[in-house]
Amino acid sequence: MPTDGPMSGIRVLEFGHYIAAPFCTQILADQGADVIKVEPPGGGPRRNSDPVRNKGGYFPMVNRNKRSIEVDLKSPADREVLTALVRSADVLVTNYGNGVPAKLGFGYDQLSDVNPRLVYVHITGFGQDSPYASKPAYDGIIQAMSGLLHLTGEPGRPPALAGLFVPDHLTGLYAALAVMFGLRNRDVTGRGSFTDLAMLDAALTLLGAFPSDVIDFGEHPERRGGKVPRSYAGVHPASDGWVYLAPMTSRMWAGVAEVIEDASLTDFYSGAPGAADTRMQHRADLDARIDAWTSKHTSEEIAQAMDAVGVACSPIFTVEQIVADPNVAHRKLLRTVTMHGGHERHVVASPFDVDEATYAASPPVAGEHTDEILAELGMTASAGRAGGAE
Repeated sequence: MPTDGPMSGIRVLEFGHYIAAPFCTQILADQGADVIKVEPPGGGPRRNSDPVRNKGGYFPMVNRNKRSIEVDLKSPADREVLTALVRSADVLVTNYGNGVPAKLGFGYDQLSDVNPRLVYVHITGFGQDSPYASKPAYDGIIQAMSGLLHLTGEPGRPPALAGLFVPDHLTGLYAALAVMFGLRNRDVTGRGSFTDLAMLDAALTLLGAFPSDVIDFGEHPERRGGKVPRSYAGVHPASDGWVYLAPMTSRMWAGVAEVIEDASLTDFYSGAPGAADTRMQHRADLDARIDAWTSKHTSEEIAQAMDAVGVACSPIFTVEQIVADPNVAHRKLLRTVTMHGGHERHVVASPFDVDEATYAASPPVAGEHTDEILAELGMTASAGRAGGAE
């Protein structure tokens, strides 16, 4: 595990499952934090991929480079272990449901007395005081309630889930920011803090100007498929797939006209003084003209032709294509982690420059570091369970 980095010396307790909290603490671990995954005996109920027995699943992607301790929060002896852990910690991140931390003895009000400097981030679907506070929340529920699901897909077709767990990951990123803000506030005030972070709140930040359009202008945003609203950019067919074309400037638009050999395109947008951009009013006709050309060429031929005249364009990569892309290799964006049992898994690298050691530590087996962590707390496995500390 890395021993340096900007988060070196910071101990983070994670009471997490699924994605949001583990993804947050994975970011912190990559930066040198000592992340301790606190799990019940046998591992958490959402440990959907045991590193020893199962090579598949999401768990290895967001839990490498952490330590695991098993703590039975229903046991009086292990509550003393919890107290010792909290006293030693700087940060606690959880995405357990509303009321669950307090029920299990690690709610913020309970722990702030134990460690007044604790920075505590609680991720839930809707927030502590929401009318929906007791409603179960998963990524798809948040997509549905945030408008993301309504806006994704083709016009006239059913709403489509995003192809990725967008709200989960976005909330994990916000949680990592909340940790940093909390630590900075502690530097100034000497006190810890509590952040009530809701997945729905985070997802609404993706909507951009749409809420304003509805409230201020009475608009009704709808699904647009591969077409970007308000900008002439979008998806066009190729003979072997699809391309995304974004001629955002008059110079780029002239480049499109040159490539497809249709000079009349510049009648709709040009660099001439006072010229108006009327492409959106004629989008269907212009799309058809461009589609007629792109559909006769491969995605790579289209991208090369557009690149040659400075037009923003890209093939729409499959996952198979992106993992084989030379830029991914050059930037070392895919790394290998040796799992327990000796097999290797590929993981997406941190976008930050991190210590190489972060890729050398696999996700922990449940409770793998229990004795090690207890020793750091001045407790033994037997004494810890018996309620005593050395």
